Amino acid sequence: TLAKLLFNELCAEYEYTCFVPGCTLKKNTKEIEDEVFSSMYHLGKQLTKRVKEWQLTDLRQKILLLVLDDIDNGSHVAFLQDIVSKNDCANSRYIVTSRNRDILNSLDSCVFDVKFLNPKSSTKLFMSYAFPYPTEPRPSLKEWVHKIVAKCDGLPLTLEVIGTYLKTKDKESIWIQCFQALDEAENVVSLDEKLWAKLRVSYDRLGSQ
Repeated sequence: TLAKLLFNELCAEYEYTCFVPGCTLKKNTKEIEDEVFSSMYHLGKQLTKRVKEWQLTDLRQKILLLVLDDIDNGSHVAFLQDIVSKNDCANSRYIVTSRNRDILNSLDSCVFDVKFLNPKSSTKLFMSYAFPYPTEPRPSLKEWVHKIVAKCDGLPLTLEVIGTYLKTKDKESIWIQCFQALDEAENVVSLDEKLWAKLRVSYDRLGSQ
């Protein structure tokens, strides 16, 4: 989300721009390369050149802003290094997101650690999904708002998903069950597994449709 925000703020300063989401889902560099070419913009307009007509050397000496989201393996790193080499423009900028610090360190990059949200920001984000303005929580639910927000550990995705799940839930019993399920997820040690355990709280309560 922060990378997308930064991309939107900077893209007007660059001749060529490209944002590639979810690199983890792309199994090889060819898929990422195709995504780069199909998502490339020149001076704010998407290029109409067909993917098969593109080559990385077409970007040589072009001022490029490229964002690769969620890279997680060596092939992603090799692809980025290949683009940097063939682009060969000192004014270009490359931004990547990853959950693997070793990958970021291997890129000789400036690493920005994304921190968890503080309680105030967490509550604001949760409320924007659970109670969109001008909706207000019933008095009986207000205490559960703070308890559930605390269980989300400042993780934006969890706050968004749980807030969305509780958006139409007026019964206090449902909020209590949600809190208890989030509390059980606290027993998971791994951060990734804990995140998924908390996201499952809403997934497991989906209706059959």
